[in-house]
Amino acid sequence: MRNRTVMGIFDRPGDAEKVKDELLEAGIALHRIVVSRHDTGNGVAAEVAVVARSPVDRQQIAQLMRRLGARETVESRA
Repeated sequence: MRNRTVMGIFDRPGDAEKVKDELLEAGIALHRIVVSRHDTGNGVAAEVAVVARSPVDRQQIAQLMRRLGARETVESRA
């Protein structure tokens, strides 16, 4: 089974950093987390991508992201 990446889209970079901290606190290894910032023309948005190791892992990561302000979460194959 291939791992999937869960991505959360955030309106504020600070929210993305908070999610990163929460993921680390939850035991997700730093090498599985990537935070990106994007200039959208009317502000800066951020994205957090996390490699999930199981369907339960994907679900828990997506729930944490939404609880902490993700506008949207999506999955892709890693």
